[in-house]
Amino acid sequence: MGGIFLNYRRHDERLAFVRGLYERLAERFGAGTVFLDSASIGHGRRYPNQLRRHLDRSDVVVVVVHDGWARELRTDGTDWVHNEIRWALDAGKTIIPVLFGGARMPRAQELPRTIRELANFQAHRADDDPGHDLLVDKIAAEPRRRAAIAQTPPKPWAGPVAGVAGAVAFAAPVVLVPGDWQEAAVYLSVFGVVVLAAVLFAVSVVSLARKPLNTAERLSQYVDPTRYHLAVGAPLLILLESVVVAFVFSSPVDPQLRPFLVVGAGVGVLYLVFLVLGNYQTEKFREDHWPVRLRHPVKPAPVRRELERLRRKHATADAERVRWHLVHLENAADVLARDASRGRWRWLTSDPTGYLVAYTAWAAASVGLLTSAALPAMRLWVPAVAFGLVAAMAWATVEAAFRRQRWVRREVADEVHVQVQRIQDRVTRP
Repeated sequence: MGGIFLNYRRHDERLAFVRGLYERLAERFGAGTVFLDSASIGHGRRYPNQLRRHLDRSDVVVVVVHDGWARELRTDGTDWVHNEIRWALDAGKTIIPVLFGGARMPRAQELPRTIRELANFQAHRADDDPGHDLLVDKIAAEPRRRAAIAQTPPKPWAGPVAGVAGAVAFAAPVVLVPGDWQEAAVYLSVFGVVVLAAVLFAVSVVSLARKPLNTAERLSQYVDPTRYHLAVGAPLLILLESVVVAFVFSSPVDPQLRPFLVVGAGVGVLYLVFLVLGNYQTEKFREDHWPVRLRHPVKPAPVRRELERLRRKHATADAERVRWHLVHLENAADVLARDASRGRWRWLTSDPTGYLVAYTAWAAASVGLLTSAALPAMRLWVPAVAFGLVAAMAWATVEAAFRRQRWVRREVADEVHVQVQRIQDRVTRP
């Protein structure tokens, strides 16, 4: 057990209850394992730093809910009860609401949006457990290895970096491209727009075909990684090499360009080879050292692979390992479900940050090239139309990608919850 964190709102009426709960937990798990602000923070210590440090070290957060508790929550950043719960939810902690003094569990619509997920946690009624024995048993039943998974954090720098990259990419051709390069600038601009259109087409196809693709991805998890790489990776490499050879040595290709094409193709093939070898080594490590924590941020495909690994191992593996992995996968599914509820901007600045910066720079450079060609003749309506077209394609690309990732995350989360429940039923069946 990494630690138990007591979250409560100070009041004379509740202080005796919280003190008694702290003493009972400390008696069972040790005083150094249970955190209560009035008992655990020494004089002269920075209060916010100590709260966050102890919360990060804890596996279980006990939230004491009294009558009218939800109405007292504030979201202005000064309410530590709200802040602690929000941090615990984002970190994927095990949260046990304890209903004190006849209080009821607040509904989701009664809670601030930032901690609305708390309404989905099973509560413990203190009036039915005056000695806290049942609560202690619940906490003791938690896996002793940390199974929590943090929610995917946003990257505040992604938006400004994308904006700066776009501004630089637009201004560079306008300032640096000489006037006699107008024709080349137009061709490059058209090429850039065509690439953006190709990206939109590919993302749209993947989004529209998400159901059959999702089925194929689910079925691929049943294949051994070594066989999968040999059956899929090797033919793809052979096909890529064949296409490159046919293209390089065809008559339209300038002989002077052939070495560059060969080197570029070779670099691409080496990248794919090392990518396949890296994936193979990762899968082998996870297989040999099972169970292993999922990497952050949590993605649907690794969660599916771990679900399949659990399905194969649960009948013969150690019960404690199986139990920890069940909780770990349930937490991962909860993270996927919460990530699926993010808005478009939060998703953009959390997951595809590299693509966001690269796409913004590419789109801005395409418009900038066309602007540099139109400036001498002052035909600025041309880049204005191009800007509108590029903006529309960017919006459509983001929308299609956003809808697909949201749908896939929800599908995988539901799939994990169903399969984990089935495994739990088989494990606990006499």
